[in-house]
Amino acid sequence: AESYLKTDKKQQALNAFKTASEMEFDLKIQEDAYLNYAKLSYEIGNPYKSVPEVMNDYMAKYPNTPYKSEINTLLISSYITSKNYKEALVLLEKNKSPENKLAYQKVTFYRGLELYTDGDYKGAYTLFKKSLAENKDAKFTARVTFWKAETEYNLDQFEEAKLSFKQFLNSAEASNTPEFANANYNLAYSYFKLKEYENAIQYFDTYTKSSKDDRIRLTDAYLRLGDCNFMAAKYWPAMDAYNKAIDMKSVDADYAAFQKGISYGFVSKPDRKIEDLEKFSKTFPNSQYADDALYELGNTYVNQNQNDKGIATYDRLINGYKSSSYVAKAILKQGLIYYNTNKEDLALTKFKKVVAEYPNSPESIEAVSTARLIYVDKGQVDEYAAWVKTLSFVEVSDADLDNDTYESAEKQYLQNNTKQAISGFSSYVSKFPNGIHALKANFYLAQLYFADNLEANSVKHYEFVVSKPRNEFTEQALARLCQVHLKAKNYDSAIPVLKRLETEADFPQNITYAQSNLMKSYYEKQDFTNAVVYADKVLKNDKIDDRIKSDAQIIVARSAIKTNDEAKAKEAYAKLQKIAKGELAAEALYYDAYFKNKEGKFEPSNVVVQKIAKDYSGYKYYGAKSLVIMAKNFYGLKDSFQATYILESVIENFKEYTDVIEEAQKELDFIKGEEAKRNSSITN
Repeated sequence: AESYLKTDKKQQALNAFKTASEMEFDLKIQEDAYLNYAKLSYEIGNPYKSVPEVMNDYMAKYPNTPYKSEINTLLISSYITSKNYKEALVLLEKNKSPENKLAYQKVTFYRGLELYTDGDYKGAYTLFKKSLAENKDAKFTARVTFWKAETEYNLDQFEEAKLSFKQFLNSAEASNTPEFANANYNLAYSYFKLKEYENAIQYFDTYTKSSKDDRIRLTDAYLRLGDCNFMAAKYWPAMDAYNKAIDMKSVDADYAAFQKGISYGFVSKPDRKIEDLEKFSKTFPNSQYADDALYELGNTYVNQNQNDKGIATYDRLINGYKSSSYVAKAILKQGLIYYNTNKEDLALTKFKKVVAEYPNSPESIEAVSTARLIYVDKGQVDEYAAWVKTLSFVEVSDADLDNDTYESAEKQYLQNNTKQAISGFSSYVSKFPNGIHALKANFYLAQLYFADNLEANSVKHYEFVVSKPRNEFTEQALARLCQVHLKAKNYDSAIPVLKRLETEADFPQNITYAQSNLMKSYYEKQDFTNAVVYADKVLKNDKIDDRIKSDAQIIVARSAIKTNDEAKAKEAYAKLQKIAKGELAAEALYYDAYFKNKEGKFEPSNVVVQKIAKDYSGYKYYGAKSLVIMAKNFYGLKDSFQATYILESVIENFKEYTDVIEEAQKELDFIKGEEAKRNSSITN
């Protein structure tokens, strides 16, 4: 062991000290070996046990050691440096001595961050509270306060998040933390969610003046600054903020330009509003707001008594964006223009078009209602009656009962009487399956079931909504259906709904949600080709966070491994290393070691394995797999002793991972077989 240390072969030395610490022929040598095993474990990491566990085992075996103080110091430090926060926390919970309070504060913080990264916000919140209770290190207390606020925000506890962010900003150490850069931005968002727009304006403005490096957040801050001013009816400052967002030339420039155009309408500048919206429709024809802009432009022309231009603009919307939810509204608007200018036949044509193409929609109900007035005015009531009888969603004879039944259920819904509302809407859709209010009734009933954790009951009602032509509830119903099917791991049902959501969603978040879950669903179905297609789509989105990027990269990488495309896998795992945390980082490092081994880079591969042992010892599966790689590396370096020692240790210590044991045994048999050819003393 000492010889290995002198030649800087620390992994070999660790194995030798471990072996000596387990031999009882000389108790003094055994104790010294154990001490060196513990100290070297702290220095380079330990692939067999967590470093804190090694330290604690040493202290338990030698409670009166003269090195107690040194080992205690290393033990506390090892809790942090090993990054095995989960296991470290278990050990610290058992040993809450005063000298461990600082370590406890740090470990609960770091473990909380891991849970936060994994999306377990409630678990993270609990640990952040524990960390704050110690308050031994002011800088860590400040950092914990920030992440507690982040967690509260993600739990939709915006009032609490606001207070925590303010507490962070008021702490003396805040400016010395990495979190400080985004604190004003995050506090502003808390105010934004609480609709406290004046306060949100203050903090978004502060952020834009102090943070220029993060262009994505800066652009977003300008956008939200514009939105807050807009909501506060401060339209000129809103337009100023939108202009700054436009100048950033980001992917959201279209939204800023659209909002700016809309704002001119509120400062009595209709001509400028028209000019900006016309410019928008030419500059951003593929924007998700293109249909919104044309609809608003058409409305503005009509409000300015330019009906012909209004009708022409609605036609541009109808013909250019056929799947838009505004199409039915635009056709109805055209009909109303004709009706109000006494062009009744043209009006009827438009109203009937709405009814034919968008039955059961709110627009079709209004179209029927206005058409009735025309027929009555023309004395053609019989023709009206004959037409209405062909419409499945208008049951004329039961219209009053239809309305009464629906209104009764809706009243309970608006009063948050869930049980009564469910009963009322269920009664309505049973009695009037194609009634006037069938669309709303089915949607609200689905929402009630979903909120009441009766997701299975909600499915048929969401399906009713999405089976109808595009309407105001389509996108939300599609998103909910996706959630239900994904929660049930019913990927065959989820995939077609996710694909519809991807193509029909107006909100970027829903498009990202659809693409990321299509990626995961195809992967779960072992359709690796489509999984990679959607992973690539996700990775092209500059605005997604690192957690979703990690998910995408890991699917690309794992799919490549499954399809034996190791070149692509290597590239994907390399990218994953830059952003992954926790277990995904351990997996990425494992494959880094794996590919280095395959390329004959045995020593660099071992360096990576040691990093896994030191920094990711909590993820024992990849620790065990990486040891097999290390054994292969040592064999490649002509050190069959270290190779066989490591493989035997893997087989002895990681019995819960049968695939790893099988791989280790296979490699061990191979090495012994090869050595037997050269040395008859080595046998199977």
